[in-house]
Amino acid sequence: MKIFQKQNKLFLCTGIILAAAAFFFLILRFSPYRAKTEFMSRGISTRIYDGAGELVQIMPLKDGLRREFIPLEKMPAALPEIFIFSEDKNFYRHHGVDFPAILRAAFQNIKSGRTVSGASTITMQLARIIKPRKRRNVFSKMLEAFDALRLESRLDKKEILELYLNSIPFGFNAEGVASAARAFFSRPVTELSLEEIFCLAVIPRRPQLYSPIENPDANARAAFELYEAYKNFQKASDGIKKHFALKKNESAESYSLSKADFVTAAAGANAFVYPNEFPHYVRFLAGEPKSGIYSKPQIQIAARLKLQHTAEALLNEAVAQNRDKRITNGAVLIADTQTGKILTWVGSTDFYNDEARGQIDGVLAPEQPGSSMKPFLYALALERGYTPASVLPDVPSEFGFEELYVPQNFNNRFSGPVRLRAALASSLNIPAVFLLNKIGLDDYLQKLDQLGFKSLKEKTPGLSLALGGAEVTLYELVQAFSIFARDGNFIKLNSSSENSAQSENAERVFTADTARLICNILSDKNARAPGFGFSKTFETPFSAIFKTGTANQFQNITALGSTPLYTVGVWMGNFDGETVIGKTGSSVPAEIVQKLLIAMQGQNEAGFKKPDTFSRKKICALSGKLATLFCADTIYEYLPDGSGGENSSECTWHTENGANYPAEYQSWFYLKKRNGAIDAGSSALKIVSPRNGSVFFLDPSRSSEQQRLIIEASGGSEETARVILDGDERSEFTITRPWTFSVKIERGTHSVLVICGDEFSKIEYTVR
Repeated sequence: MKIFQKQNKLFLCTGIILAAAAFFFLILRFSPYRAKTEFMSRGISTRIYDGAGELVQIMPLKDGLRREFIPLEKMPAALPEIFIFSEDKNFYRHHGVDFPAILRAAFQNIKSGRTVSGASTITMQLARIIKPRKRRNVFSKMLEAFDALRLESRLDKKEILELYLNSIPFGFNAEGVASAARAFFSRPVTELSLEEIFCLAVIPRRPQLYSPIENPDANARAAFELYEAYKNFQKASDGIKKHFALKKNESAESYSLSKADFVTAAAGANAFVYPNEFPHYVRFLAGEPKSGIYSKPQIQIAARLKLQHTAEALLNEAVAQNRDKRITNGAVLIADTQTGKILTWVGSTDFYNDEARGQIDGVLAPEQPGSSMKPFLYALALERGYTPASVLPDVPSEFGFEELYVPQNFNNRFSGPVRLRAALASSLNIPAVFLLNKIGLDDYLQKLDQLGFKSLKEKTPGLSLALGGAEVTLYELVQAFSIFARDGNFIKLNSSSENSAQSENAERVFTADTARLICNILSDKNARAPGFGFSKTFETPFSAIFKTGTANQFQNITALGSTPLYTVGVWMGNFDGETVIGKTGSSVPAEIVQKLLIAMQGQNEAGFKKPDTFSRKKICALSGKLATLFCADTIYEYLPDGSGGENSSECTWHTENGANYPAEYQSWFYLKKRNGAIDAGSSALKIVSPRNGSVFFLDPSRSSEQQRLIIEASGGSEETARVILDGDERSEFTITRPWTFSVKIERGTHSVLVICGDEFSKIEYTVR
């Protein structure tokens, strides 16, 4: 009976012990360990390589710290072995705390009366790295031991060792063996010699004392002592090596090194100069959540370092040559047309030039692009039924009401009737504003949103948007401009280095034929000649489209160029908002675009596709309609296949008696003596200027008698018309063609009624 009772007590005690052990294990395994969770999600110094594998940057963390990550299996085989021997010979024999070592260290310290030996295991050191404690005492040691046990219950030995080797503080803004190898030996850790690994292993003991750069002799001496101790500790070494399955020539035992070898290794140490290529681009990527920076050991971007240097050199040279024109900065962005991959990103001429505000990113800084925006408007017009032969009025015009908008061409001239092709290629302003006024600002803004112009959100631009009067970024311009050489498919710019064809996420924004017609127009040298002449700036050995732009007040000059292979954008000016001295000046960035396209594409002709549903037909160069025997000047132009449409009928502007211009060109026709006549009856009677609802303000510097308002009317079937002011028949008078007259300006709301035969036109205006 007593034996049975003793057995019961034994079983009870054993059960209690096992239950306590299980409970303790559960605490170790599942108790909240917030410090570890935060530690595991901390950032790392991502290594960034360009498309050719060249190292671009190693991302710094807070205060310039570098913490690279390298998997255990990619480390030199001898490295973990040496660090284990140096820091924790029994690493594979304990479960986080080496109790025999603690007792041995305590005895030695008591015997000597001071701390001569430590017993911190690699796991305990890792626990201390994960959660540093300000005070180093017995209680903090106990907490450290508890955390080490928790780590061992949650991670295996490989995971602990890998985490430890990638987290060891080496001082000098380097954490982990990969960053330390660069910081002290300017090489990847995979390229270190055996003696350099030993030199590396002693640094964490006292970084200032054992730095091979600061104290090469002390480092060499400590490394050689570690090597000698390692060779003499065969048993421990064998116990370590069996966990790595080392080949003979990978073990430190197989080497016979002398003290001189370590002196040479330490003396050869030199601080690594971290590259800072693509500074603006990398900073942009760092703000992109999906870029992988700070979360992946390394990433590869499609950008090319060699091309980047070429772009930087061309930009710096152009800025230096035009500094007297207040051009102090610039930016370049290059993308692969078919995939949207960013190949070059130059945010400024010098990232470190504070005087020129070099850290401002010209690729992302919103600026007025000027005429660079026009192709998107003309593409929308083609979508709405216009054709390259459609005739647009390039005549003195007023748009708007209270906010009257009177656009001018850059050469202050008017071309009268001008075909859409010539208006776009020569970058005429008035036809562009005319188109936007016809199409509607809201529809155009919606299309620009589809093209990725997010800078325009929450803005309320007026008709000046047709001329690039609202601020957008070079990034948005290049992203949108590449759509034309890609058959109207929109693709977001990206950093991917993967070999892929056109993105599956491409969105159809314009029809293929619309995009092809824009490419045909913007690569047409003859159509460009009236505005730019036959400039060599736009000449390339292959087909290419160009578009330049100058901000309204000459603060910015922009150029875009594209082929089916590459798209380039260049902005130049300054970040102070000062005007650029000179004329349009856009030839300066255009030359950079041209040189970059040639540098990338060489003599290769990629070619633009011809439209599928358009055919070239003979038209009148003046009216844009099918040519007749009376049309003296004819050309071939793309017109829609089939019948119907505004350009499917024959020209009526030319007769055997010469040219007859529609009435809407009256103001232009009478500016100077021209051949031909105005076909006054070709349109309905209309008061052209001012527009109905216009508001005018008296000039306080002049008397009211000196101020008069010009009224202009056109159309009508007769040669004379009657005018009645403010509804008072007593004010009636008669006018003859051309119908232009003036009235006295007086405060208040006034009306003008023009009567021609059975037709009449009336407007009201206000003077304040």
